[in-house]
Amino acid sequence: MNILVLFSYGSLRTIDDVAGFYDDIFHGHGTAEQIEKGVEKYRALEKAEALGSNTYRIGRFLAKRLQQITGEEWETFVANHHASPSIEEVAKECAEIDPKQVVTLGLTPFDSVTGKNAYESRFAKKFRAHHTSTTIVHATSFYDNQLFRNVIVDRAKTAKQWLKEEVRNKAEIVFTAHSKPGTAAAHQKMINEYNELAKHIATELPCEHYHIAYRSGQPAPQRWLGPDVLDVISELAERQVSAVIFIEVLSVIENLEAVEEVTKDAVAKARSLGMEAIQSEYLNDSADFVEALVDHLCRELGI
Repeated sequence: MNILVLFSYGSLRTIDDVAGFYDDIFHGHGTAEQIEKGVEKYRALEKAEALGSNTYRIGRFLAKRLQQITGEEWETFVANHHASPSIEEVAKECAEIDPKQVVTLGLTPFDSVTGKNAYESRFAKKFRAHHTSTTIVHATSFYDNQLFRNVIVDRAKTAKQWLKEEVRNKAEIVFTAHSKPGTAAAHQKMINEYNELAKHIATELPCEHYHIAYRSGQPAPQRWLGPDVLDVISELAERQVSAVIFIEVLSVIENLEAVEEVTKDAVAKARSLGMEAIQSEYLNDSADFVEALVDHLCRELGI
């Protein structure tokens, strides 16, 4: 058997998982009020949480496609940073299966020292503690996969076309990604990948003026990557930009935090300042996105 492990920040499958998710985020020190507030946010969605539902569907489809392509058996696991099953729990379970090989894949397009790269190290350490011979393949980031780029450009063009004709060609792009703690030097690889993808999308759209922004940064004294997306919106308003297209390029699968900070807060602020505003769609489990992931995995595995 071959195993595919999908890394996730926190793919929740039931409302009962939310309390543990928030408690883990607060390192076991979350107050009852903080945790209940988090539970209420998820309850207010009135549907299954999108990151979890889409991640598990993507996993099932990738296993099916890899089995068709290789003629071998594949099983998928989702390993979470802040939810159950954790990265360590999944690593131990995979080792006990004694697979032919293990392939890991992060469902965000960039390398990150505190995200994808850290998850890989945690998984490998735990897996090797129980199993020393099975090959582990950590699939590289897919920001430069051409099929993936085609998908995200398609969503950007769809968003631009939706704008009023009178402002459509005046629109500027604001790219967003979850901020990271630390200096730019500590995250240079991710920043370079982010800049390269943004430039490609803007060129293909085409859009002459685009801006790199971050969300979820925390206040001083800890340093976080910037500029903050809300500050960028204020600057655009001062320049009397008439329309803006928001494109979230890190969380390509919908999740509560991205929806709150981009789909709601950023769009609402732009509109309150007199701009037409729209966000490109999340990729979720769309057929073209999943096929891009299949293509990326096949290239990584040489099949």
